[in-house]
Amino acid sequence: MNKNILKAIIIGAFTLTSCNNDLLNPYTPGSLTQEVAITTVNDLNLLLNSAYANVNSRSESEGVSIFTDEVGIGSSNGGQGISDDYIFQMTPDSFLSESIWDNNYFALSRINRVITFAGNVVTTNQTDADAVKRILAQAYSLRAYCHLQILAYYSTDMTSDTALAGVLADKVVTAVTSKNLQRNTNKEFYTLIQGDLDKAVALFDATGTTTVNKVAANKFFALGLKARAFEYRGDYPNAEIFANRVINESGLILANDAVSYQQIFFTDNELGNVETIFRLKRVPSANGQGYNLHNAWVSIRPNATGSAFYEISRALFNKVAANPNPVTGVPDDVRYRTMVAPSSTIDPNYATSPDYRNTDVLIINKHGGVATGTNTAAVTQTNGFNNDIKIMRLSEMYLIRAEARVVASDLPGAATAVNVIKKARLNTVPAAYASPQVAWKGILDERRIEFAYEGYRFIDLKRIGTKAGSGIDRNPADYSSSSANYPGGNPANLPLTSYKFALPIPRSELNANQVITQNPGY
Repeated sequence: MNKNILKAIIIGAFTLTSCNNDLLNPYTPGSLTQEVAITTVNDLNLLLNSAYANVNSRSESEGVSIFTDEVGIGSSNGGQGISDDYIFQMTPDSFLSESIWDNNYFALSRINRVITFAGNVVTTNQTDADAVKRILAQAYSLRAYCHLQILAYYSTDMTSDTALAGVLADKVVTAVTSKNLQRNTNKEFYTLIQGDLDKAVALFDATGTTTVNKVAANKFFALGLKARAFEYRGDYPNAEIFANRVINESGLILANDAVSYQQIFFTDNELGNVETIFRLKRVPSANGQGYNLHNAWVSIRPNATGSAFYEISRALFNKVAANPNPVTGVPDDVRYRTMVAPSSTIDPNYATSPDYRNTDVLIINKHGGVATGTNTAAVTQTNGFNNDIKIMRLSEMYLIRAEARVVASDLPGAATAVNVIKKARLNTVPAAYASPQVAWKGILDERRIEFAYEGYRFIDLKRIGTKAGSGIDRNPADYSSSSANYPGGNPANLPLTSYKFALPIPRSELNANQVITQNPGY
């Protein structure tokens, strides 16, 4: 493959996301294979950027919100989701299963090439040598992230060492060698994940990289992933150790006022470098249907005239709208003002409305929205604003600490961890837990509000729903009202015991891989 053709392919993938726009330089023509095309630090960095392009898309946030209980059918819905995702249909052909599998394995293909080809780069000075180490640190972090995503969605039990995850991708795999690969166990996945993260942290430390570069995988993202992986496995003592390291060492703080919190989601302009640990950079050239966050729920822009085919579910709205300020009539919690677009129409009689879909219009404001008025940052147009995808924020570390405190029988400690977030979000009702189940329910509810439309809900229900005694939560207005009659969307159709909380191996993989084991029920 010509070197210029190889880079053209890399740049083609890279246009969706970017970590360093300065690397978009053309290759000079040459007749080189990919194994020897990567010879300089810039070459390797460009290959890394192409991996970032595949690490995530909006599909997780979109698919999870529809399949669980974060959205209701919008006033401009033209049939989206009504016959499949919204009524809990899940097959090997389903969007959520296919997109998560494909996105992560496409990314792993590029990531493993970064790790493999790093040995080809010739460095003549310490600056270049450190640059290669930082690239490798990012690649190991991203490889761990992708494997953890695969395990979380496709394993039947994240805490079981013997349960099957996906196919381990720890080397460059060709079209020939990718056939007939069996799934590996959770234990094998966790071993690779923690090993990669240890390598990443050591490499970051070796180059003195301790600051948080939010648009790149960084040391504190690696430490946070260690905490998340231990949490998923049920190893809470270790999960708490690494969550505390991120809290205490990163220098980040929770956004503690409306403006700084809203800007995290509205414009990506975090005032004072506040709380995001890692966000996947999106570039304006990729702004358009199918490639930006707001278009997951609205056609044009996140306001009342933006053609919303999905809106905030009534159950979620009722939860975030609880405890309104007696003077203003709306909650002081900044998450309410971030989630609910100011152009929304709130019907206090929604439960008996004969036209619920049109009298109760709850527009999702969180990604690219606006504090007042209707002139949102996000709009579907060429080279328009394109929200970065938030992969990890500091609040997750406090909630991991809270879960660890429940497991340690320290209910006051769990409440204290949650109340750090509540105080920062200006929520005036502090947490207090009388029993472990009440604590798990409180943490699950807090995660539901804190991470709405960020892709967490499916895995959170799978992990701790049973402990909390709380599963899919939809208001009857969203599936059985006179104007929103979708009986298949009744939460009773997806109990926490459902096999659908382990996604099916997608059809594309089954067709190419004759020996892979499908999950039960499919």
